[in-house]
Amino acid sequence: MVSKILLGVGIFSALFAVLIFSGKLPIGDKKNVPQGEVILWGTLPESDMNGIIQQFNPQAKTFRVTYKEVREDMFSQKLLEALANGNAPDLIIAPYQIILSQTSRLYPFPIASYGEKQYKDTYIDGAGIFFTPYGALALPVSVEPMVLFYNRTLLSKHGVVNPPSYWNEVSEMTPRLTVQNNKGQFVESAISLGAPNTPYAKDILMALVGQLGQVPVLTQYSPTGVQYMSVIADNPIEVGGQVSPLSESLRFFTLFADPTQKTYTWNQFMGNADDAFVSEKLAMYIGYSGELADLRARNPRAAIEMTGLPQTKGYNTFSTGMRMYGIATLKSTKNANTALTVQSSFASGGIAPAIAGIVGGVPPFRSYTSSQGLSSVIASSMLVAHGWQDSFYVKSSEYTYTMISDVLNNRQGITDAVNAFVSRMQDLYTPLK
Repeated sequence: MVSKILLGVGIFSALFAVLIFSGKLPIGDKKNVPQGEVILWGTLPESDMNGIIQQFNPQAKTFRVTYKEVREDMFSQKLLEALANGNAPDLIIAPYQIILSQTSRLYPFPIASYGEKQYKDTYIDGAGIFFTPYGALALPVSVEPMVLFYNRTLLSKHGVVNPPSYWNEVSEMTPRLTVQNNKGQFVESAISLGAPNTPYAKDILMALVGQLGQVPVLTQYSPTGVQYMSVIADNPIEVGGQVSPLSESLRFFTLFADPTQKTYTWNQFMGNADDAFVSEKLAMYIGYSGELADLRARNPRAAIEMTGLPQTKGYNTFSTGMRMYGIATLKSTKNANTALTVQSSFASGGIAPAIAGIVGGVPPFRSYTSSQGLSSVIASSMLVAHGWQDSFYVKSSEYTYTMISDVLNNRQGITDAVNAFVSRMQDLYTPLK
């Protein structure tokens, strides 16, 4: 499969090659073709990436790529140490949050070579998170939209004909799909929501904020081009009345782990949600599209299906969360010509599908949505998948866990918990003076 992908270089890849080697891209000129070796660090498995690179290098001829896998939880620290020691890689490939956390160290892809309109015409809207007034910080190589998985048999068993399209429908069907024994223990649960141990709790909450018409963190630029960010996740919006997005999202989210509510179906003491889903003790599970094959493989007898993430009724903001990987060139590279060539090649229609396949994603090209055989759920969801400026992704996850825990354990009410979260986040995004 990989060989077919690499040999079948698409129009996007061919266009880059023509521009690069014709001298129309300021990456090199006819007399300065890419040469030498560049080092690529990434969070993707070395065995998988080497399979791609071993086929890429012979075709490159005048240059080559060497790949090193670095654990995601150690990536930022390892990169910092490498930069200090003068042995940093030329490029990195990682989830978008890691890419954003390294913004000051990245060499934007030249905007004169790849302008905003061309970039946005090529990639899905969510890829815009990489674009700046100076060019793209990274080029996306894979996307996975957030979706809802459901067990058709469990829904049918309890008289539910179709999976929910809206969040209010999730609330309405939860009591029907939840079964407790005489000890109050869950025999079957409707959905894994509400508790801090909910998979992708932060992602779900921020997807809800997005559906309410707000962005968690707003990126702006001063007249002199200096970037600054504002945490606005709970800034009120007007939609038939004033709504505080994060407060409303947290209030809805925690209903499913509140024993006093009819929607009670999950709690912070339960095990892994994916295990419960695979063992048919959980009717619905929110995750990312690339998980479908694994979930089905773990229980081939279960009628596991996928649909779009439920939306917020009454809002014109159809959207979902995303998992996205990008490839970026570091400012510290001593071979920018070759590094940028590798960056554009790996983000092309010839190689991106192979990289996306490693993580269960799909190429983030708008044109890919019309591919034959692509799931209609993925095709529609990837177009409206969005992330946010989660540059401090480790800390923001910790703060989200604390916010949810404080509400469920009655240490704080919704308003105070959200205010504390926003205050902590503002401290992260406010530069030291």
